[in-house]
Amino acid sequence: MPYIGGQVARGGQLGLLGNKDYMDTPYSQTSYTEKTIRDQQATSVAEVLTNSDPSVRAAIGSSNRYDALTIRGFRIENSEIALNGLYGLVPAYRVNPAPLERIELLKGPAAFLNGMAPQGSIGGTVNVVTKRAAEDLTRLTAGYISDGRFGTELDLARRYGEQKEWGVRFNGGIDGGNTTIDRQSARNGFGSLGVDYHGERFRWSADIISQDDWMKAAQRGYTPVSGIALPNAPDPRINLAQPFDYARSRSLTGLTRAEYDLSNNVTVFGAIGGNEFRYDKREDPGATILNTAGDALGTSRFQTGKSESISGEAGVRARFDTGPIGHEVVVSGSAQNRTDWLGQTNYGTYLTNIYSPTLLATAGTPVSTFPEGKSGFLGLRSVGVADTLTTMGGMLQLIVGARQQQVIANSYAPVSGLETTHYDQSATSPSIALVVRPVKQLSLYANYIEGLSPGPTPPSGAVNTSAVFAPFKTRQVEVGTKLDFGGFGASLAAFQISQPSGVIDPLTKIYSLDGQQRNRGIELNTFGEVAPGVRVLGGVTWLDARLTQTQGHLYDGNHAIGAPGLQGNLGVEWDTPFVPGLTATARAIYTRRAYVSADNTQSVPDWATFDIGARYATTLAGRPTTFRAQLTNLFDKHYWIGNPTGYVISGMPRTLWLSMTVDF
Repeated sequence: MPYIGGQVARGGQLGLLGNKDYMDTPYSQTSYTEKTIRDQQATSVAEVLTNSDPSVRAAIGSSNRYDALTIRGFRIENSEIALNGLYGLVPAYRVNPAPLERIELLKGPAAFLNGMAPQGSIGGTVNVVTKRAAEDLTRLTAGYISDGRFGTELDLARRYGEQKEWGVRFNGGIDGGNTTIDRQSARNGFGSLGVDYHGERFRWSADIISQDDWMKAAQRGYTPVSGIALPNAPDPRINLAQPFDYARSRSLTGLTRAEYDLSNNVTVFGAIGGNEFRYDKREDPGATILNTAGDALGTSRFQTGKSESISGEAGVRARFDTGPIGHEVVVSGSAQNRTDWLGQTNYGTYLTNIYSPTLLATAGTPVSTFPEGKSGFLGLRSVGVADTLTTMGGMLQLIVGARQQQVIANSYAPVSGLETTHYDQSATSPSIALVVRPVKQLSLYANYIEGLSPGPTPPSGAVNTSAVFAPFKTRQVEVGTKLDFGGFGASLAAFQISQPSGVIDPLTKIYSLDGQQRNRGIELNTFGEVAPGVRVLGGVTWLDARLTQTQGHLYDGNHAIGAPGLQGNLGVEWDTPFVPGLTATARAIYTRRAYVSADNTQSVPDWATFDIGARYATTLAGRPTTFRAQLTNLFDKHYWIGNPTGYVISGMPRTLWLSMTVDF
């Protein structure tokens, strides 16, 4: 059951702890619903989270070929999103939200709960839940995004059997056309099929998801050289990409999950899935800004590659009492294997300008190349155990547990295929969490989590993308409180997280680690109905992100790169009384200044964007119909987005979004 307005669900999946109510969760978690996805007309998971949550920002704009997020000031790659609780199964570039029932955001390290993410996910984890056939449905949606991008989507759901125990859900769609960025066009297609069975003791589900994305002239980020002031942000419609630049990616995923009740108190469960992701692209991996006039040094690079992943988990959950104390004990094991292949051709550099790009006829003569071959292997293994102790009628809950985690990471040299680095490390990480509910409407919680994470993977703009860094330990301490007034919910949390920090050198493009990043912060989230017909979604995040233990203590105490000190979101919906079915919407997003150099001499200014919109629910020819309109970046703000890797990204221009949904 969602809160009034349907934007946020009342609970979500919590790894080996299973589904938990919002108030019984001793962590900062928010689950955004299918309705939120539809009403925002979102084209990616990153858009939904950036629009909705003050702790999240897109590290890469939607004018790029892929998504990345920052959560609590740490970068999270798109490939670290979990699908129905399993890592390694989503497309590495962008997750289309159309087949999704929920987007679950869990802030802070979560290796104890979910096993290790492919790159650690220190700031938080995202789990996306596929749609199921709750009831019969035939829904057709047509949409338009300026300046000429059209799309359509079909959503079908049916239930079968005497007890409606079988369900089938199909989603499919395609969109394409010109975007708001100069010389850029995109084409995206997807299809998903979900099947589920709910028997008396046995529950089973399976999904097949295919996604095919293509983009011409994807917009990339920039890295300023040291010692210059960052130039003013250009018009975001200006595109530095070359006419011959493109990116193509294809993803195919299959997964299945089952649960069986051995008794009323004992349940065994398991899941397994696999993904193949293949891509080819020609692009500038990221121009280097040379001066305040916006002159920049660009290059071209052609890449082909693929990744193959298999991921699974299995466990048992038992419930019993010892006197006045209830127990829910879970033992769970997880494993993931991912193998990567990479081929690359590099071309020479050329001069351009962020305000007046240089357009080339060809990429020129290659300066280096190597054929596609195995580039890396990542193996993650873990066994976790947890006991949720409950007493005083649920007023007091204590969760204790630990996870033994193993990381195996190999990298291979181009051409020869010889192993260049190898890591095989393990650690046992404890966790403890407490929930106190003095009254039904109030929840107080605290948690401490340790975890072993794989070493960070250099982002795509680095020249050493295949490098492997040693695993590292992470720690989080968090305390918070939650309110639930039925139709309205709120949470307040304070936290501290630390992890090694990394940066791309603006000239050499080599990604390296330098010291540790320690983030402390306070978060306020609100959602639900504040007055009859008026709903809010948003909050404020204050963040103090600092560098520590840097080489030679040169930057100790400096602000971390790409971690703004203040972020705020406020979305408002108003069901107008004068036109039944008409809802007016508005949203404001604010981000304070963010540093883009470890010495704190370079930064991007603070920025704010405003969106307005409306939707109208009515009946046409006896069919429920909803019209939606939204204008994002209303005042066409030109702004930079700071990235934890040291990149700066141009924000999106003013964009019109239109759609019509009909239920047959």
